[in-house]
Amino acid sequence: MSSQMELLSNKFNSLITQYQDTYQQFLNTINSNNDTLTTVSNSSFIGKRNINTIKSSSVDNCMSSCTSNASCSGATFDNNLNTCTLSSGRGNIINSKNKIAIVKQALYYSNQLRQINNKLLSLNNSMMQYANSNMNNYLETQKMNDEKAKILQNNYRTLEQERGQIGEMIRQYETLNSAYENGNINVTSNYYLYIVYLFIAIVLVFLFIRTNTSINQVGGGHMKVSPLLLIFLSVIIILNAYLKN
Repeated sequence: MSSQMELLSNKFNSLITQYQDTYQQFLNTINSNNDTLTTVSNSSFIGKRNINTIKSSSVDNCMSSCTSNASCSGATFDNNLNTCTLSSGRGNIINSKNKIAIVKQALYYSNQLRQINNKLLSLNNSMMQYANSNMNNYLETQKMNDEKAKILQNNYRTLEQERGQIGEMIRQYETLNSAYENGNINVTSNYYLYIVYLFIAIVLVFLFIRTNTSINQVGGGHMKVSPLLLIFLSVIIILNAYLKN
């Protein structure tokens, strides 16, 4: 329970206790037919009609005047004017500054019960409003938490999809990289093979030139190598190297 609600609850419980005590005193007064007068500060007694107004009076004199008059059911003493107004019949107590209501015990307790009851109703409304406000705040917080949870779930699903796409991209990259490396190996191998074939062709051409020169200088007696055969072999070697490259 929050501190504010706890404070309101304590006040409410205290007023309930006060209300029960006052109610018991009210019952005791009625059952005992107690007509004793008592005073209520900053209040006036408004009876059915006014009996008399006594000037230059005091609170005690006003109370004595009402007690000695059988028709008096209550009185009001004005502190500013020092006057005492006696009233008869059933009446009520109202708030009045600088005045003192003189009433019977039963009316006093009934007025106290009415005031305590009003305070209880006010406190009860405050507690209900506070509870409703907290409930609204709780519902709003719960709604925000639900929305955040949905956003997190959507982000998680999106990340899962992107993780799959990234994995596929990595596999494609690895495949392309492997193919590229294999292609480089084949190109390098063909390049070296082409160099070997080209070297052999150059050697054959060199032998052809040297053989042809030797034949022309020395003449017969040596085994002749056909120039056409050397040329044919050179062409075959170069063409084979070109096709493989």
